[in-house]
Amino acid sequence: MDIKKLSADLGVILGIILFIINAILYAVDIELFLKPMVGLITFILVIGFGIYSILNSRKKLGGYINWSDSLLSYMACVAVGMSIAALSQIFIFVILDPGAAEKLNEMSMIMVKEMYTGMNLPEEVIQQALIEVEKNPSFSFKNLSFGLAISIVFHVIIGSLNALIFKRSNPEIA
Repeated sequence: MDIKKLSADLGVILGIILFIINAILYAVDIELFLKPMVGLITFILVIGFGIYSILNSRKKLGGYINWSDSLLSYMACVAVGMSIAALSQIFIFVILDPGAAEKLNEMSMIMVKEMYTGMNLPEEVIQQALIEVEKNPSFSFKNLSFGLAISIVFHVIIGSLNALIFKRSNPEIA
């Protein structure tokens, strides 16, 4: 039983779903990429697929799975799915429509300015933050790739916790 392949196959399904979500967001309104609720929904979807991957692997292994196989199952699914999603965003914002990335960066600058102004921060702090946002657009190849790496590291932590929760030892062996 190869749980890596089983989990990676689930990751491909997750990636296709995330790709479709990215395509819909792009087609409907690119501003949706900046909405926290969209990020939360995709975050929950990714965790859900990771947990399902653990449970599916456990079932295929006869109802028992150790911590390392649980983590491997979670991470194989999540890493494949999130990589496909990141590649779809790179395709959209770096290759297909770099103008959309620029528009989103401008909108991000407006959001930062409104948020920092609402926090009554000094004007020089606001200006420095705007310069940073302008220098480091969120939807650039570098930042999309870096975001993927950070997300995968974060999911190692979440996956470790889920592996602890969903592992099940065989009492005949343990």
